[in-house]
Amino acid sequence: MSGTLQQTDLSYRWNIAARSLLAFIGGLIWVSVFGALISVLFDRIGLMPMVQAAHVMTLFSFLPWCGIAMWVFYERTLKKLVSWLSISSLLMYLVFVLVK
Repeated sequence: MSGTLQQTDLSYRWNIAARSLLAFIGGLIWVSVFGALISVLFDRIGLMPMVQAAHVMTLFSFLPWCGIAMWVFYERTLKKLVSWLSISSLLMYLVFVLVK
């Protein structure tokens, strides 16, 4: 194989590896913060007790996690993905700390 083809193949493999890690770890972090925030909000507004809200959000969290995993492989650039996931997770965490 030529050098350019090997570099392209290696770059492609690193891209797929980075996207897989971002889909797994970034999605898990985002969904965890989202679930914690919604559970606390449900408890605060009196919709359901904290334990039940946490259980419901644990079951529901699979849907946004799948959506994030699909979006990670659909988007062209990783910068947009990383920035969106990190900024939104940070904002949700700040709201969680303020509400709790």
